[in-house]
Amino acid sequence: MIDKSRNAELGSLPWDAAIAKAAIEEIAADALAHFDPKRFWPSHPLEDDVEDGNSNVYFGAAGTIWTLDYLRREKAVNFAYDFAPVLPRLLDATRAEMAKLGAYGELGSLLFGDMGTALIAMRLAPSVDMASLVYRRAEANMQLPVRELMWGMPGSMLACLFMHEMTGEPRWRVLFEEQAVRLLEDLRETEQGPLWTQDLYGDHCKWLGPVHGYAGNMIPLLRGWAWLTEAQRSRVCDAATRTLVANACRSDAGATWKAIAADSREPYLCQHCHGAPGMVTVFADAPFTSPALEELLIEGGRFTWAAGPLAKGSNLCHGTGGNGYAFLKLYRRTKDHLWLERARAFAMTAIAQCREARGELGRGRYSLWTGDPGFAVYLRDCLTATPRFPTADVV
Repeated sequence: MIDKSRNAELGSLPWDAAIAKAAIEEIAADALAHFDPKRFWPSHPLEDDVEDGNSNVYFGAAGTIWTLDYLRREKAVNFAYDFAPVLPRLLDATRAEMAKLGAYGELGSLLFGDMGTALIAMRLAPSVDMASLVYRRAEANMQLPVRELMWGMPGSMLACLFMHEMTGEPRWRVLFEEQAVRLLEDLRETEQGPLWTQDLYGDHCKWLGPVHGYAGNMIPLLRGWAWLTEAQRSRVCDAATRTLVANACRSDAGATWKAIAADSREPYLCQHCHGAPGMVTVFADAPFTSPALEELLIEGGRFTWAAGPLAKGSNLCHGTGGNGYAFLKLYRRTKDHLWLERARAFAMTAIAQCREARGELGRGRYSLWTGDPGFAVYLRDCLTATPRFPTADVV
């Protein structure tokens, strides 16, 4: 179940905090050096069909700006650049990009739409207008069929959680609770356990992972646990364990999960967006336990370690850094230092990958989810041993 062509060799360098700190500073300095207030950042050759100056949270300027500001707030880097004057242009650019996407331009998208960009703006320069925009977009998702985090209602539920943290306004909890009811009503019993069917890109599939599928829909329910009713908590607890067990693909290496439930055509991917790493990263935060759940989390971690670093580079979505979050989350859950050691071993390998790629092109890859800035957040979390996956755990 492990396709070694997708993986890279684990490096031999031992963990070195000084090297990790230097790598964070290099990534931030390179990003600032290539930033243009009007055109934002150049795209990367590995980003298919992404033009220079892309603005969204996923692989555009909004995500990169948030990352640099977050690293500054967390005192992982030290610079004085003020991104606030750029925010109106950033929001206009995101709207223009969404307008090209037909019906998807109306979605309250956390990672691609102006809801996500406005959420980032609220961190840097909070205003009543930005808060109102986030609310309008999030509220509109009550009427939409997309049931996944990147485009749909689970993303707007996360936006409600983040906005409540920032503003304390009760309207965010009210909207979250309404959407939790709708989301759980759409959870259906299947032969593979309770699952959602995603209505995405013209297809109807039962995706499992944390970006488009089941695990991603669970993220706001787990993070918003205090806002769920007892009946909802019971439903989530039962569904989480049964679905993970029903869809687990076990081997001597551990356990992993396909991208789509019961789809024999799908390859066994082992990256954050599809496969064991993302499933472990999400459900290691579950505020409940059972012997079956704990066993699967450990087996998913073993599988991720057996597969090794990813050949696609250091990024979060489908790179070595994203896979390493599974180890950081397991360390926090189990207190077993082995998982922190493995997270840091992946970090050292990914630092080499990041530096090599930057050396080949002469500059970095400026993206939160698929590039160097997101990896810098992972390095920060390896230093502090306090995992907070961007846009899922923290904005």
